Amino acid sequence: EAFAKSMIYDINNDGFESLESFIDYAQGASVAPASVFVHLSGLTYHNGHYMAPLFDVREAATPCAVFSYLVHIIRDFQKDQFNNLNYFADDLIMKNELTRQDLKNIAQGAPVPDRFRNLIREYYNLADVYREKTREIIKVIGPSMEPRYRLSLEIIFSLYLMVFERIDPEKGNFTSYELNPTVEETRERVWETIMKF
Repeated sequence: EAFAKSMIYDINNDGFESLESFIDYAQGASVAPASVFVHLSGLTYHNGHYMAPLFDVREAATPCAVFSYLVHIIRDFQKDQFNNLNYFADDLIMKNELTRQDLKNIAQGAPVPDRFRNLIREYYNLADVYREKTREIIKVIGPSMEPRYRLSLEIIFSLYLMVFERIDPEKGNFTSYELNPTVEETRERVWETIMKF
């Protein structure tokens, strides 16, 4: 239901009035699909039958899904602006004395003002809260997951973490080139995650 509401929101709206409305949207757009993955990853096989996860799937999926969504909108800022999409909340845009046109100009190469850095910093800090929650939930649910599924979850989290680590509110230009890891960097990160597992 939450996923459907978010998809309908996409059809009828061109942005978000507030950060709260964005978080509501993100929880529908990202948590519902993530819950399917977490549910399947949490299944265990006993005596010829698959058993349901031993944890609350939605509760487990929420932090990682919202973390990844917040990382997405920062990473894809330039691409989204080029496609006339804006995922930054209007209340925070106004709070930082910006306009949607300012965001377009920045995406097109205008100098990055401190006001925009402050906006990015707010999203970055919020993503960091969900990053911490994700790490904690993985510690909680990890022991009840089969190793291969736990590794899959670790890899996904690690790949989003890699993008998060590239976000520099102080000095970044927030271009697609700057924020998207190369194929080789991604391969190395996956291998590193496997070796640490």
